Amino acid sequence: MDGFRDSLLALGLPGLFLIALLDSAGVPLPGGVDIVLMLLSWQQPSLFVVVALTAALGSTIGCLALYRVGRTGGEMAVRRLDPERRRWVTNKVRENDILAMLVAVLAPPPFPTKVFVLVAGFVGMPWPRFAATVFAGRLLRFTGEAYLAVRLGDAAFDTLQRYYPLIGAGLAVGVVTFLAVKWLRKRRAINATG
Repeated sequence: MDGFRDSLLALGLPGLFLIALLDSAGVPLPGGVDIVLMLLSWQQPSLFVVVALTAALGSTIGCLALYRVGRTGGEMAVRRLDPERRRWVTNKVRENDILAMLVAVLAPPPFPTKVFVLVAGFVGMPWPRFAATVFAGRLLRFTGEAYLAVRLGDAAFDTLQRYYPLIGAGLAVGVVTFLAVKWLRKRRAINATG
């Protein structure tokens, strides 16, 4: 698999797109998208936004493939999961699908993102909302990683590994805060008119 990943890396942006697609669809590739994205951004700093967009698009399409497995495979797709974990993830996705998916695509490994994707399909999260949420979350994550690579060069990956849990938690808290403020404003508007 290392040779396959290296062959895709040699393709540049199209290779990054394929790596992101395959990784998000459930095909494990050593090093994943993050290393390739950071390397390409470091090599071509002026294109870091294009690199992030390419990775986000590939990842979103890969997640849609896995979502489709959850949607069409239903119970069979999630049956293999630990029952306690499946119940917990299902509750989170049903309570607030957008928030659950944002946290899942922003969180650092080993967060079970693919479990959330399968469950989103299983519980019937509308696919346009699913795709938009995954794309927004991945774009935020990948743009941050690409920018870090441009600013820190070859030290970016070590920095990311050291601080990613903190960065991921910060992003997740930011998303939760944003959605909570939005929800509170909506409730106030409803209470003011009602």
